[in-house]
Amino acid sequence: MGTPRDMRVRLLTVQRMLARVHKQWLDWTGRSRQVYFPQRVAEYREMWRAVAEDVGGTFTALANDLWEIEAGAVMTRIQNHQTEFDNPVVLALAGNKAAVHRLLRAEGLSVPEHALFSLSELDSGCRFQHAHPKGCVVKPANGYGGQGVTTHVRSASEVRKAAILASLYDRDLLIEAQIPGESYRLLILEGRMIHAVRRSGPRLYGDGVSTVRQLVEAENARRRGMGHPELDVDRDCVFTLDYQGLGPDSVPGQGREVLVKSVNDPMRKYVEVRTVYTDTVTDLICDAIRQDAEAAARVVGSDFLGVDVITTDPSLPLHRSGGVINEVNTTPALHHHYDPTRERYPEVAVQVLRAILRRKAPSVIRGR
Repeated sequence: MGTPRDMRVRLLTVQRMLARVHKQWLDWTGRSRQVYFPQRVAEYREMWRAVAEDVGGTFTALANDLWEIEAGAVMTRIQNHQTEFDNPVVLALAGNKAAVHRLLRAEGLSVPEHALFSLSELDSGCRFQHAHPKGCVVKPANGYGGQGVTTHVRSASEVRKAAILASLYDRDLLIEAQIPGESYRLLILEGRMIHAVRRSGPRLYGDGVSTVRQLVEAENARRRGMGHPELDVDRDCVFTLDYQGLGPDSVPGQGREVLVKSVNDPMRKYVEVRTVYTDTVTDLICDAIRQDAEAAARVVGSDFLGVDVITTDPSLPLHRSGGVINEVNTTPALHHHYDPTRERYPEVAVQVLRAILRRKAPSVIRGR
């Protein structure tokens, strides 16, 4: 029959196989409701076509998701969201979350408390969670786009379930302390922050009489009338209220703004929730956070990087707010940085294209 450890390993193996089949079924049937880059090809194609026209260049489709832009004697190629920045080593480093955490921490930058483990070292992850009872995040040590990520993990059984999901994407797993606040994406181009966006959570305002729970109920009545997703008083809500010194039964003062959730996911889950940035907040980012993000790009060696920050207050340095640099993203997705219902393309796309063409121009001249 084997040892208890052997039995546990076999059980985890079976659970992992079932999780993989379930994940494949969700993706195949479209029930995962995840929008990844393959679903955005048409959006990016028209975005880059418009940018090329506005800089006086020509746009040529080489394949469905592979395009060529030429301006004067300079040409660049783009694949969907991917541009000709950064070499393969930089890309590999940026994808290794634990390595990036170590490098950033060595430079004095704020990163989440974390631990590296594997499915066969589940006890290590459980011990970390036990030391952080308010909540943890379990994710693949290498990955992107929310794939394999579970938030608000608060028990050993939840660590196991989250680790099984994360292991579908990478052998090495990362567990981090859950950080209070909202998520910010700072876009760094050639060492300088050029834009910032925020995934804004829903906010309510106290009346000095109603509890938070009652305010949520009133807001949900309004949302039902408009056909909008309702708010839940769930783990995310309790966690978000806690750092503001509130709970569901607290009575906020008249006019007090209360962030009731860090994000309101319509699917009401904590698994593989993709970050959707909703507001431009470039002017809200303080110099200290901007400098931290620019330093992170230098440490990683990237010329075009999305630096993800979690903080309760972007006007304060991270060490004062308890915020962190959560992760970095090379080939950052530009669809986060504009509203396609009002704009043909994000303004930062013009800066990105011009930077690529400028960098490639000397090689064209030398080749003559």
